[in-house]
Amino acid sequence: MRVIRSGFEVYKIICSHSGAQAEFIPQLGGIVSSWQVEVAGQRRELLFRHEWFWDTATARVRGGIPFLFPICGRLERDGEQGTYLWNHTRYKLPIHGFALRMPWQVVEEGAQDTLTLALSDTEDTRAVYPFEFRVRLTWHIGPDRLVCTQVYENTGGEPLPYYAGFHPYFLTPETTEKKAHVYVRYTAQAKLAYNERYTDIIGSAPAPRCPISVCAGEINETLLAVPDGSAAQLLFPDGSVIEVSAHGLDSPHMFPYLQCYTMAEKPFFCIEPWMGFPNAMNTMYGVRWLAPRRCERARFECRFRAQERGEHGTA
Repeated sequence: MRVIRSGFEVYKIICSHSGAQAEFIPQLGGIVSSWQVEVAGQRRELLFRHEWFWDTATARVRGGIPFLFPICGRLERDGEQGTYLWNHTRYKLPIHGFALRMPWQVVEEGAQDTLTLALSDTEDTRAVYPFEFRVRLTWHIGPDRLVCTQVYENTGGEPLPYYAGFHPYFLTPETTEKKAHVYVRYTAQAKLAYNERYTDIIGSAPAPRCPISVCAGEINETLLAVPDGSAAQLLFPDGSVIEVSAHGLDSPHMFPYLQCYTMAEKPFFCIEPWMGFPNAMNTMYGVRWLAPRRCERARFECRFRAQERGEHGTA
């Protein structure tokens, strides 16, 4: 199903069993712009959008659920931000790469609850990332979940270095007082310490104990090392829960990191499964290598539950 919003072609998928729905904008990086579920006979929006969401001139992350490729986070080489070195040549990539800023192709609408989008290398991408690739994202909506099956394909003749991720902006109450009563819960092995510019990992420390308020300073801009496929939850004051998970379908340990992010004055909190960490294209530690003419698959899932009993939503 297609509609026009703010001058953009928007694709909508709908769950026939519940009325839950999600919307996608291929022109704006294939972004998920809305995810709505039915709760007690009313429709509830679960995603936040920045006021610049529809601005085609901006390079800022828009909100919704952007897909990050071929990198997550920032790059820096010899003090020059956004730069990495490959085969003695310097290349430039913006934060989180280019996939969230490029138009995607709709390759299959299929049933009303499924949509497949694709992105392949172009002359412009090869100027900043000299590799041949094809990425397919198949989104499916159910009564209580939104699922993305990813296929990463190396269409070239040399190994493909990449590390992809998701950046979902989940809607929280608007006031700081009410937002502070939203908690995040996770299983983590460590907190990875950033440098001052968030371009490199310089150490590790114990992860903040959880559940922890999304307004707590120690959770913002935090990169966590997590067990493969583990789920993290947002716990809302009304007892509802959003659960986020990601894992490989063909190989293990594809999403070993989880980034948490918010802005104090904005009603959102991000739980971001990442394959790698900032500046991995320079360090080459944490990069995934995909052999020529091969592909690998992964699954990203957001699940909503209307109620979960216990203090701060804990069981």
